[in-house]
Amino acid sequence: KAQQQTTGEMLKAAFSEHEKSVRAELSESEKRISAAILDHDRKLSSAMSQRTKGMLRMVSQTWLTIVLVSALLIASSAGILWWQGQQILDNYTTIREQKSTQAMLSERNSGVQLSTCGEQRRRCVRVNPEAGQFGEDSSWMILAGK
Repeated sequence: KAQQQTTGEMLKAAFSEHEKSVRAELSESEKRISAAILDHDRKLSSAMSQRTKGMLRMVSQTWLTIVLVSALLIASSAGILWWQGQQILDNYTTIREQKSTQAMLSERNSGVQLSTCGEQRRRCVRVNPEAGQFGEDSSWMILAGK
């Protein structure tokens, strides 16, 4: 019985030593695994941060490009509209001057109206066929007017 007790105590001490050793190894293993997990998390966080910054930079550049192209298109359109407005104004001024000149000429020529005739848009005047034809070959007629 004494030997049994001694053997039991020896086994208990050995198992206790072994348990301490296993616990120490497990504790060390836990620390290594925790450190590896933390390191991996830091690396993953850093990589995600880098990717996020890259994406933000790319999105910012894309939006900047869109804004610049839009501004360029708006400026070009405004320039074209201004130029067309000037062309329209010039044409309007020319037409007004021509109408004034035509009115003055019609007034001086007893109401004779000048126009353009035919597909070739040749100059022509209105004649008075009731006044008859004149000349050797009857190629002359009186202009319509006052």
